[in-house]
Amino acid sequence: MTNGALKQIDKRIPEYGAYSRQPAETWEFSNVTGNGELGAMHFGPPQKETVIVNHAELFLPLGSTEEIPNMAPFLEEVRKLSKTKGYIASHEYFIREGEKLGHTIVNTDPFHPGIFLTIEQPSIGAVTDYLRTVNFATGEVSATWNEGSQHFGRNLFASRTDGAIVMSIVSSNTIPELCLSVEKIDHELIEATYSIEDTTIKGHHTYKHGNNGYESFVEIVCHDGDISSNKQGITIRNTKEVLLFIKIIPFEHLDKTLLNSKQLFPIEKSYLQLLNRHKEIHGEMFHRVAIDLNGGNRRYWSSEDLFEEVRKTNQLSLALVEKMFHAGRYMFISSSGLRPPNLQGIWTGTWTPSWSSDYTLDTNLQLAMASVFSGNMLEGFKPYVTLLERYLDDFRYNAKRMFGCRGILSGVRASTSGKHLHWGDSSWGNRECDTFFGAFWTCGAGWLAHFLYEYYLYTDDKAFLQNHVVPFLKEVVLFYEDFLYFDEAGKYVFNPSYSAENGIAANSTQDIAVAKEVLTNLISACKELNIDNEEIPKWEKMLEQLPPYLINEEGALKEWAVWDHGENYNHRHYSHLYPIFQSYEFSEEKTPELWKASKVALEKKLEHWLYNPHTDTSSHGRMHAGLSAARFGMGDTVWDILRMMAAGGAIYPSMMTAHYDHYHVFNVDANGAIPELIHQLLLFSFQGRLDVLPALPDALMQGKINGTLCRGQIYVNELAWDLQEKKKIELTITSKKDQELLVRIKRNERWNLIATEQAFKAEAGWKVSLNKNKQTTLTWIKEV
Repeated sequence: MTNGALKQIDKRIPEYGAYSRQPAETWEFSNVTGNGELGAMHFGPPQKETVIVNHAELFLPLGSTEEIPNMAPFLEEVRKLSKTKGYIASHEYFIREGEKLGHTIVNTDPFHPGIFLTIEQPSIGAVTDYLRTVNFATGEVSATWNEGSQHFGRNLFASRTDGAIVMSIVSSNTIPELCLSVEKIDHELIEATYSIEDTTIKGHHTYKHGNNGYESFVEIVCHDGDISSNKQGITIRNTKEVLLFIKIIPFEHLDKTLLNSKQLFPIEKSYLQLLNRHKEIHGEMFHRVAIDLNGGNRRYWSSEDLFEEVRKTNQLSLALVEKMFHAGRYMFISSSGLRPPNLQGIWTGTWTPSWSSDYTLDTNLQLAMASVFSGNMLEGFKPYVTLLERYLDDFRYNAKRMFGCRGILSGVRASTSGKHLHWGDSSWGNRECDTFFGAFWTCGAGWLAHFLYEYYLYTDDKAFLQNHVVPFLKEVVLFYEDFLYFDEAGKYVFNPSYSAENGIAANSTQDIAVAKEVLTNLISACKELNIDNEEIPKWEKMLEQLPPYLINEEGALKEWAVWDHGENYNHRHYSHLYPIFQSYEFSEEKTPELWKASKVALEKKLEHWLYNPHTDTSSHGRMHAGLSAARFGMGDTVWDILRMMAAGGAIYPSMMTAHYDHYHVFNVDANGAIPELIHQLLLFSFQGRLDVLPALPDALMQGKINGTLCRGQIYVNELAWDLQEKKKIELTITSKKDQELLVRIKRNERWNLIATEQAFKAEAGWKVSLNKNKQTTLTWIKEV
């Protein structure tokens, strides 16, 4: 292969996936697989490979004191000090009072690896034709190579049907020696013991703190060869094939009657049979959505060649964008099962992951969830709901202890606990923009509620609306009722108020926007369900009493709706653009002044942060910049953001993402957002409205997408466009209910709809009558 060109496509290369021709040297560069409960990573050279197996619920108890001192008595003084001595002084006072009561920053319990399985095989010659792949469509990870005339292969997947990691080790001739061992975990907070019984390596792992832990099992199936064992592991000689079954079971899920039973593992011992029944389920989920951007033969280039082309040409290939889209859905399908994806999805190879690889709730979990609806992965939403409702008691505790309020308050970070413990420590300094003000984060629960209401908008599930959405929203509003107070003009004041990681003042714009969204959605839900009618006037009054947004002298939306605090555009968070990228409150039609001011604010952020070579390269910041740009029709900016990530090393060869450029910190929230980001270039929906090609980049003049979902129970059978040759757009959709839909083409050209009885021209587009469960096709031809 030269410059990525293939003389003949290697049959080992998956149609949907990624590959490399070099072994991964570290776990971050490994190929990954997962079934929503178990995750596995494969890396290392042929002579010494490692498979790390994870479980979604393995968070290591640190034994921290999980109590919040009663901080409510200090709230009024905080507010007074913010007016007399400034916001920083009010924060320092709050932190000092917390320290007097024994509190300082408490880190969340970290997500941790389960077991490290080592596979050692003595070399019999020079390694040639090495290839390792991850197949997004099947969930299978593979590595193959030759040593002399002998061919070796490794294949593994996280079975959805059998609940185990299944791995096949094969060779064209007998393998002289194969040594399998589980690396002993040597960690001060875990007591681990291992034993070998027949052909099973068992591990018993007990956490030092609490009464929890997990069991691990590696069962080895070998039909030929000689097997022996010692304290270090199991050695197999002169075999052609070995099958491994690997499980991790937390104590709380353990059925002790199965501990010594083969019922732990499937009866069938055929790798292909096991893979085929697994991939039927995984493949159905993956293939629900398809995208074709005319990627061509570059779809069969290695990841390294694709990235190198971006770096050399400064151009982003269509095939690479397709892979980024597929990888985002693959991450979510693989990670979301028992829990939603954490910062590292369902994978880690370190005991000290950045930010504990927890659920960081001021941007990261939200981005990991961003594609769940448009990506047609609705079953992956249940773990999110379960997690939030698991945290409810802790959220109530937070509200009471932090500010003396009813209702719920989310902290910035959570894992085994949802308690708001990650705040404090007066030694962090006093520079406003560099100091962590997590104690004053109050809009978290409302932001998390956004996705609950979105599920209803996509599905029209009124039972879910009544049983899950409305109760959660009510608790958020209860907090606002107690926390907010009035200024001299009779408007609510948010104080203290924190704009994520970018300082404190009163009335952060995101605080206002989230409260407005929560109240609006609660009112709409109750009216739809005809419940709580006596409460609605109160909530409507609260809406009226929210403070107005402000626009500064540069014409930009202010990040704080007060005049005593300025802007810092050089920052990775885009919190004050929440009404653009998340709640969609602002629009060109209904709020033109705020829409324009938000665009100015975005342009300032792009200038001072995104394109600033001297600032950080946070992927989550790039995602929110991209989602904001997509709403303004700035498709070329979105395309440039994807290019920057590919060129800068923010995407690993596996197509999983990093938090920063230069492959720094394995972190999958950008994976979660990329499919939604690409979707918003092609389609944007409200209830009763669908915008077609609202932010199409110049590089994307042809393509098609199938199977995505839009708000209002709209299924997109296919959107196909060719703006170069055919000058044609064709949209086929199916609605799950009878409805009238406004369809708009958000482009400068003039388009004529080919005559259809179901649609007629309206002032802003075309009104289309949709019949329940009946496909409707709309075809437009560009005016010449």
